Amino acid sequence: MFEQVQSRKYYMQIVNQIRNLISEGKLNAGDKLPPERVLAQEFGTSRASIREALSALEMLGLIESRSGYGNVIKVDGTESLDGEMFKTLLKDHSPYEIFESRLVIEPNLAFLAAERATPEEIQEMGEILERLNKTGREIKNDPLKVEPYMEEDRKFHLQIGKCAHNSVLYTVFSGVNSMMKEAHWRTLKTKGLLQEGNLEKYEDEHTGIFNAIRSGKKEVAKVQMHDHIKELKKDIFDMHD
Repeated sequence: MFEQVQSRKYYMQIVNQIRNLISEGKLNAGDKLPPERVLAQEFGTSRASIREALSALEMLGLIESRSGYGNVIKVDGTESLDGEMFKTLLKDHSPYEIFESRLVIEPNLAFLAAERATPEEIQEMGEILERLNKTGREIKNDPLKVEPYMEEDRKFHLQIGKCAHNSVLYTVFSGVNSMMKEAHWRTLKTKGLLQEGNLEKYEDEHTGIFNAIRSGKKEVAKVQMHDHIKELKKDIFDMHD
């Protein structure tokens, strides 16, 4: 049923194929999609791309994820499959590629920040961290705090970039950081944040990074930032059926 994808933006090619199959009546409301590992084999791509595609399809309202069962088609070919959200997704960057970029850039920014940050910059970073952690603790009782949390999270990481005092790296990372405002990234990040125990884990990781930078422990800051981003990536793209 599915064709192997050729484009660099693999997950949108997968989304388009499934949209077309729904339009043609080959997939109908109530149909269950194959497990992620099977989809990856049939599309000839990674399971990370499958996870991105499934998230996009859920954002578009074309599928729903049922716990313990799998992903099910929500609409049939008689319903409109176009809209503003699809146009938004076409413009969005791949969340997986954002993670790859962060893994290359941010550990080195943390290393430089531990070496170069001024006392005033450290103080500002600490204030952002305090707001970030406070907002994170409020999410359990108020899920609407997720958006403010993600904004403070972006500010915290951007402040680390500022503290590195390298204008080229900061410019590059500012671009990556702004991509974390995109709808697809926010949807996946929200799912990760709402998993049991993750907010507490991220608070510990952010605090550890801050303490390493404040203490001038360059290698520790670099390793902790690397481990933090890898943990985020695992929480969002952890592959299971």
